[in-house]
Amino acid sequence: MALATIDSVLGQIDDLVRSSGDSGGMAFRLRLEELVRKGGRDTENAIVHYITGSYVSVATRMNLVRMAGYIGSDAFLLPLQKVIDMGEDDLLREEAIISVAKYNDRRALDILQAALKKSRKPQLQETLTRAIGRIKENNPFLNMLPRFLLGNKNRDLFQITLKVFKKILSPADARTFIAYLHHGDQLVGEGSFEILCFRGDEAVYFFVAEYFREHSRLLLRAAGSVAAARITGLVAALHEYLKRFPQFFPQLEPDIAALRAQAGGTAWGDALAALQKDLGRATRA
Repeated sequence: MALATIDSVLGQIDDLVRSSGDSGGMAFRLRLEELVRKGGRDTENAIVHYITGSYVSVATRMNLVRMAGYIGSDAFLLPLQKVIDMGEDDLLREEAIISVAKYNDRRALDILQAALKKSRKPQLQETLTRAIGRIKENNPFLNMLPRFLLGNKNRDLFQITLKVFKKILSPADARTFIAYLHHGDQLVGEGSFEILCFRGDEAVYFFVAEYFREHSRLLLRAAGSVAAARITGLVAALHEYLKRFPQFFPQLEPDIAALRAQAGGTAWGDALAALQKDLGRATRA
């Protein structure tokens, strides 16, 4: 968008906000939302300025907070969190809680759960509890995540949840599992790798590659059938990822070849051979 157009949109937003008084209502929010969507990040920054400042009335800020929840931009999350944590008006804070809940993801859940731990006001606690419950109800992934994190504490429940996640998660939800790759529970770490391989997108390649390199070397040093089974599982998951994104195979081929050279007649050696054959054919096509 041309600079002159951005300046025009920013001017219209400034005029609209400053002339809203204590009213505004839906017509105000709809017009403001239209301008913000048109102007993009520059106009979002202008809204952040109003949400977190004291330049306009609380009633106007409540409308801005409500609008921020409908737009759902990343730019609004931290400002909304600031209002929840330090807002001077409880109704404004409640409105920010409702807007954060509309994001319906892990970030929103973390913000609201942290606020609930700090809150000492019953009304805000009630609003936070309802908002947290709404996110968990609307997002089955967040509701199921604690079962996955049980890992070795409940292997059956973990395996069931892992199978579901490998089928249903969006790439955005899959990226959540980057944080669990180095979890203290081996099952959780390796399960997170599988999820990234089955449901992750191109953006997770670095984490997939580094985990495979590091853990295949560690497992090579371990003896026994358990270590061999774990390597076979890693190779199978990596194969799935590279089938979806064969452009990354040339970068990992030297590591795969070096690992295969140490495989002998093992099951994971056969899995590596199948991977090389499959991906070599795909990259030559």
